[in-house]
Amino acid sequence: MNLRKKCAAVLTAGALALSMAACSSDTSWIMRKDPLEMPVGVYINNLIQSYYEATTLVEDAEQDVLSQQIEGQDAEDWIQQNAIDETKKAMAICSEFSARNIAFPQDQLLSCQEQAASYYEQAGDNLEKNGISQDSIELIYQIAYMKTQLFQALYGPSGEDPVSDEELSNYYDDNYIKMAVQTFSFSDMEIPEDATEDEKAAYEEFNDSERSNVYTNANTFYLQAKIGTENGQSFNDILNEYKKENQSSDEEYDMTTDNYRLVDTATTTLNSEIITALKEAEQGEVIMVETDTMIAIGATTDINEAPTDFEYVADSIRHTLRDETMEEYLLQVAQDDSFVLNQDAVDRYTIGKLDLD
Repeated sequence: MNLRKKCAAVLTAGALALSMAACSSDTSWIMRKDPLEMPVGVYINNLIQSYYEATTLVEDAEQDVLSQQIEGQDAEDWIQQNAIDETKKAMAICSEFSARNIAFPQDQLLSCQEQAASYYEQAGDNLEKNGISQDSIELIYQIAYMKTQLFQALYGPSGEDPVSDEELSNYYDDNYIKMAVQTFSFSDMEIPEDATEDEKAAYEEFNDSERSNVYTNANTFYLQAKIGTENGQSFNDILNEYKKENQSSDEEYDMTTDNYRLVDTATTTLNSEIITALKEAEQGEVIMVETDTMIAIGATTDINEAPTDFEYVADSIRHTLRDETMEEYLLQVAQDDSFVLNQDAVDRYTIGKLDLD
């Protein structure tokens, strides 16, 4: 029986690219959970992804990553364990998805197939030399879809353990702001190391002049915004007027543009100084913050003014509140004795043997 037909017997909407056939090689699979078998390519991909994650965690990413430590552990051991954990979670996703008879629509299967083909066309040479087949890449896309559906089955509005409306609402009120910001960036030119004293002086003079212009432009807009809002004009309208006057294209600027956007202050990667100042300010109060790279001028508005705003971010909040819980749940599921790790494959495929160029 071929792969897809076997999977069709396990999943409601057939076509999970998990291999369940007898293997000609003991290291062609990485994990089994009867009747499913995970191909080793998924594990190898997790090894590679774990390596790149490790480069962000070691003390010096410019040096040999594998010769360093992460959280008191040899980086190579950390990478291997992280890859094993990710593979266990992937296997748990497949098993739990199957056990709940969650549908896998044909159009989603086709989408996974097309994404895998496109990705393999771009990176196939590197993937193939490391033992990652296109089928494994397709499976990885399928697992990503299954994970989103499993999350909803567990924690969604109709899930087994749904996040309450109160918890969602409280998080929204405590952490979200709706902000509009105009930035004025410093563009200091780097002074070459071999520059003469006269050249250095010229660079410094230019940088000082550019910074002076930034301060002038920022302060002018800040005063306009302060005066305008104090006289009843909305910050959004003031910002649209500024953008219209300073646009670089000849196209007509849309004065109805809504410059406000919702931001989760607890998870955003935006500059923390700017976010903190906006969160602490009164609604509509114009603030100005200077950082090492820019001057930001902005204001916030009522996050509950438009009911659709909360609806738009509710699922994102749900994930923020339960993603970590789901990761722990998946690892716990994979601890069951019915999940069998192929140690021979773990021993054979190590990060030091892979081609990461």
